[in-house]
Amino acid sequence: MKWFYVVSIVVVAALTALPLTYLRSEREGQFDGLTIGWDEDGKPIKKKKAIVLYDSFSSTLRSLDAVTCGDTWSSAIQSNFYEGLYGYHYLKRPPVVVPVLAAEMPEISDDGLTYTIKIRKGVNYSRNACFGRESDGRFKTREVKAKDFVLSFKRCADFHIRPGLSWAFLSKRVKGLDDFRRKTRSYKSTDFSRYEMEVEGIKALDDYTLRIRLNEPFPQFQYVLAMHSYAPCPQEAVDYWLAGSNPPLTEFRKKESLVGTGAYMLKTYEAKNKIILVRNPDFRKQFYPSEGEEGDKKLGLLDDAGKRVPFIDVIRYDWMPQTYSSWMTFLAKRKDAAGIPRETFEFVITPGKELTDKWRKRHIYLRKTWSPAIYWIAFNMEDKVVGASKSLRQALCLVYDVENHIKVLYNGRGKRATSIIPSSFDGHEQVGDGPYYRLDVDAARKKIAQAKKELAAAGVLDSNGEIPELKFDMTRGDRSSTFGDFVKQQFRKVGVKVKIVYNDWSTLQEKVNNKQVQLYTMGWHADYPDAENFFQLFYSGNIDKGTNDTNYRNPRFDKLYKTARVMPDTPERMKLYVEMARIIGEDCPVLLLSEPLGFGVYYEWLKNVKAHPIGYGFMKYRRIDSDLRKKLGGRN
Repeated sequence: MKWFYVVSIVVVAALTALPLTYLRSEREGQFDGLTIGWDEDGKPIKKKKAIVLYDSFSSTLRSLDAVTCGDTWSSAIQSNFYEGLYGYHYLKRPPVVVPVLAAEMPEISDDGLTYTIKIRKGVNYSRNACFGRESDGRFKTREVKAKDFVLSFKRCADFHIRPGLSWAFLSKRVKGLDDFRRKTRSYKSTDFSRYEMEVEGIKALDDYTLRIRLNEPFPQFQYVLAMHSYAPCPQEAVDYWLAGSNPPLTEFRKKESLVGTGAYMLKTYEAKNKIILVRNPDFRKQFYPSEGEEGDKKLGLLDDAGKRVPFIDVIRYDWMPQTYSSWMTFLAKRKDAAGIPRETFEFVITPGKELTDKWRKRHIYLRKTWSPAIYWIAFNMEDKVVGASKSLRQALCLVYDVENHIKVLYNGRGKRATSIIPSSFDGHEQVGDGPYYRLDVDAARKKIAQAKKELAAAGVLDSNGEIPELKFDMTRGDRSSTFGDFVKQQFRKVGVKVKIVYNDWSTLQEKVNNKQVQLYTMGWHADYPDAENFFQLFYSGNIDKGTNDTNYRNPRFDKLYKTARVMPDTPERMKLYVEMARIIGEDCPVLLLSEPLGFGVYYEWLKNVKAHPIGYGFMKYRRIDSDLRKKLGGRN
C-alpha cells in the first residue's frame, strides 16, 4: 500500500471533525433531491431524502490523480471514484482478490509472463465535460474500453509525472515500459502525442481484451492489478482537462476533471475545510456480497446480502486536526464514527481492551482491527554517521523501550514489531524475533562502545570523541511533542543526543526523497498480502524508484530478493523470505516500533462496518438506518 508517517496515521473511520458550531451552521437536507440514476427516457431519478454519512479528516490529500496516489488517506478517498481491474472481497478473510472492472480473473500463461484480461462490458464512466453534452444538456459518458487501461499504464510510466508507487511496481517488469519512459523524457511535458507510442507489453487486443506481458514472472502481479492506481483513463479526459488546460497540466488536479467508474463522485474538495462525495448516477448494478467469513452472519454483516449498492447517497468529511474535538463531535451525535483520543481512552476501553458498559448503553459499538502495517524509525543508510555504524543502529534498537512507547503514545494500541514481516503474514513465525528488536540497555551500551570504534575509523566522531548529535525528522501532530521527547529520553540512556526537527507532511517527504534526513519517522501499510511487499522496500534496485527510502544496500539481500520475487508461493521461497528478514534484523536499517491495533467506535445506526486489512473502496457497502439514527438523536 502505502507510506504513512507514525504520528499522523489514523483509521479512516477514526478521523477528526469540525467544531459543533460550524457543523450546525451547515444546512441539513441540502442534498435532498439528489440524482441517483436515470429512467428509460434519460430523465433524472431523484432521491427525495438523501442519506448522508458524516465523518472527518485531519490530513490533506496528497493527490487527486490515481497514478500519483501513494498514501493511505488519498487511497481512502480516491478509491470511491476510481476502480481498478481487480479488488478485494469485502468480507472474506484472508483477503481474496476478485474482479472489479475485469470480467473474470486473468488468464496467465504457463511461463507466468503473459496476462490476458477480459474487460467487463457495460461499465460507464461518470458523466463529464470531456465527453461533450447530450441534446438535453447533460454531460455524456461512454463505456470503459481496454485501450483506457493501456493509457493508464503509459501515464504511470510518463517521465513528466511523479507517480511514485504505481511506477515502482511496473518498472523493469512490464515489457517495453521502461523504454517508453525513457522516450517520454525527450518530449515536452505539453506534448501529449507521447501517449501515441506503442508499448510492447501492454496491448488492447480489442475493446474488451487487455494483454500484459512481463519481462519475468511476478507472482504478486495480480495483487498489483488490484490497486486503483491503475484505474482506466479515457483519452478524452487527457485531451480536455490536461492538454486543453491553460497552461497544459500533466496531472488531474481539479475535482471537475476526475473521471471514474466508482459508486461516488467528488463534489467538493477544500483542503482544510471539507470533502464531499455524492452518488454516481451512472454507477452500474452492483450488489452487497452474499458470503463472508465465519461469524459475519452473527454480526449482521450479511443482513444486506444481495441488495444493490451503494446504500449511502452522500459522504461528508469535515476538517479538524484535533482528535479531542472530533471525539466531542461524535459524542454529540454529529458524526457517525470516530477514533478514541489518547486522553479519554482509559475511560472508554476496559483493561481487556473492550468497550465499557457505559458506552455500550449509548448504542455505541467498537471495532478493533490489526493492520498489516509496521511503524518504524528509519535510518538513512547513506548518512555518514548512522549509515557508517551498524553497531550504532543496533544499539539504538536495543535501548528503545518499544513497549512503553506503545503504552505512552498509543494507550497500548499495538504490539511490538519484531520482524520486517507483519505477524499476520506467512513467514513471521519462521523468522522469529530479530536479535536487536528487544529492550536490553546493557547490551546497547556495549554496542555503543563498538560504534565509537567504527565511527572513529570513519572519522566522524566529534572533537570530544563522542557520537555527534543526531537529527530526527518527524511530522507535527497531536503526539509529536510527546514522541520527540520520548525518543530523546531513550537515546540519552546510551549517551546519544538527538535534535528533533518538525515538518509538515510534504516537507518531510521531500527531504526523505532528497536524502536530506538522518533519522525520521515512517511506516508501511501492506499493498498486498505477501511479505515481498515489505522486502521490496530494502532492495537496492528500488532506491531510485523511491520505495527504498532508507537507501539500504546489501548484496546478499539483493541476490535473494531477485531470486524470490519471481518464485511462486513454495517452501523454497519461504526459506529465502526467512533469510532476507533475518538479514534486515541484523543490519537494522530501521528501528522497528509497532504493529498498530486500530480502535474505531460507531453508532448502532451505522451498519456493515468491517475494516479491510488491505483493500479500499468499500464505503459503498456501508449503510445507515436513518430511522434509528433519528430515534437516537443523530444527525439527519
